[in-house]
Amino acid sequence: MIRDYFFILSTNPEPHSSEDYTARYCQLMAENNTTESNTVREDWKRTNLSRNIENKFKTLTNSMDCPEIDLNLLPEFSFFLSFKFALEKPYLSRDEHDFYIIDNPVRKDKIFGLPFVAPSSWKGSLRAALARLDENCHSENLEIQRIFGNNRREERQEMLRAGRLHFFPTFFSKIDLEIINPHDRDRKVGTNPILMESVPEGTSGIFSLLYVPYDLIGKDDNEIKNQVIGHIILIIKGIASMFRDYGFGAKTSSGYGIARSNLEDAKLILRSKNVNAAKDKTTALQAPVESFKKYLNENGSAKEEFKGSGEAGLLSTSEYSGKGQELGGGSQAEFKKFRRWYGAFGEGWQKHIASRNAPCRWPEWTFSSFDQLLDSTRDGSFNLSTDGLP
Repeated sequence: MIRDYFFILSTNPEPHSSEDYTARYCQLMAENNTTESNTVREDWKRTNLSRNIENKFKTLTNSMDCPEIDLNLLPEFSFFLSFKFALEKPYLSRDEHDFYIIDNPVRKDKIFGLPFVAPSSWKGSLRAALARLDENCHSENLEIQRIFGNNRREERQEMLRAGRLHFFPTFFSKIDLEIINPHDRDRKVGTNPILMESVPEGTSGIFSLLYVPYDLIGKDDNEIKNQVIGHIILIIKGIASMFRDYGFGAKTSSGYGIARSNLEDAKLILRSKNVNAAKDKTTALQAPVESFKKYLNENGSAKEEFKGSGEAGLLSTSEYSGKGQELGGGSQAEFKKFRRWYGAFGEGWQKHIASRNAPCRWPEWTFSSFDQLLDSTRDGSFNLSTDGLP
């Protein structure tokens, strides 16, 4: 069935999909029809590079670009780091798709066909960058095992451990072709150029990672802080080296996979118990007595039926005397007390409820370049104390 399918593809006089072009190209090559096979590949190059995947990419931006992480649900000292980077050199990788018109397609996700860096690739690249940065950062190093986990080939199940780092995919919106032409040692010229699909320089992507110290729950605070501070600094140094010095993807030794120094929307958010949720700091605040609550909505504002032309925007005495109790209110004297309270404390009470329901605001560091990110590891920014927080 598979052979029949590809035979049908190869006989298509007007190929459209990548599989159409590949099948047609292979058929012509098998017939030694070099001229037509080259024509088919040139047509594929024009079609492949003109695909408007950027528009397709934009429709997925909100859900795929940068994950939304609720640190409130995670252990203390978890942190989330993300930034938008631009390629200084093209990015190369190896796709898992064997049936392709060229031998070196860039890796694409299987659903949308977008070029991307898989989470496992980020993990491997960062781990390799740390090993090159410091020879002590090898796979047997305890801190490296805490960050990345240990070898999955460990035979003793009780010794297996997951790492604290969690990576996310990075999607790109452009595809290009790199041409590598190996030279003959004797003739000093290249005769067999190799096409390699790539993500071109200047293309932007978003890098994100999450650190969760799940195995430190219940440990001494000082031990937790010391480990987390050390890991933040180590991870940042590794990330900067990976993007600026060593590269990621394939052929990094030839300079591919390097990013520009400047960053956009770069931030590190830390879940630290040293910083509480946003609280209302109004000192002159008096909570309503129980009898006043029947006049209020859940957000602290007065119910619509008790609003009028009187003091604080509420019903006047004459307005209330005619219909107040029918609306579910209390006595005239009680409503006068409520009206005085609402005029003095109503606005502050609404702000208090809003702040009480607001999500936590955890400490956040922002950066505009890899150099600034590295500087933060030297100036004591990550001391995890209240005084050191931005």
